[in-house]
Amino acid sequence: MTKGGLGMGLSDRDIKILCGRAGIRCSYRFMGEVCSKLLVLKDAGKHVNIGEEGHIVGEKPGTARYVEDFPARESYSNRILMCRNHHKVIDDDEDTYTAEVLEKMNTSHEEAVLRATENGEIEPIVIHDSQFTTVVEEAGKAVGMEVNRPAQLSNVKSQLWVGKAEEAIGFSTNQGLTTLGVVCSCKRRSSVAFVGAPPPSVDCPRCGRSHNTQ
Repeated sequence: MTKGGLGMGLSDRDIKILCGRAGIRCSYRFMGEVCSKLLVLKDAGKHVNIGEEGHIVGEKPGTARYVEDFPARESYSNRILMCRNHHKVIDDDEDTYTAEVLEKMNTSHEEAVLRATENGEIEPIVIHDSQFTTVVEEAGKAVGMEVNRPAQLSNVKSQLWVGKAEEAIGFSTNQGLTTLGVVCSCKRRSSVAFVGAPPPSVDCPRCGRSHNTQ
């Protein structure tokens, strides 16, 4: 498993897929125990990432579940999103948590997140002050940023660099997109975009003060 956070070895596109399909929640599901801990927390008005991305088949010799000849090692399909506690649990007992067990765990979690999202049971993703850069050498269709579940975005930039593609899309969503201007008493003006229906209130990205959207 990769220690210390997200993105080591993965492309920006694969990181987006990993976090989005996991609902930014721990993917641990085993023998009736389900974690689903939210991996982005709000502290003093800032959002803090506490998720850990790991390899299903080990990253290098000596790590859990390592296989020497495994070409898909640095790809989304070989990753699982975990909280720190369950990250350690699965690495300390690779006899129980085999690659096959983790693959089934990951699939089960992603399917549960999809069902919950479609039923409106999961709160929107909140992303502030972030930049996503996607580099595509050659593809039939290149997408810079794709958000297909409810989300709130403020000061988010998406860059798409394409060498060759039949179609290039900077931002894509199947949820509908609306924008709202917010003027806070802390004197910050913000433009907030909502994927899906706007929530009843939105927090100022600077001070965290809540503002009604209705």
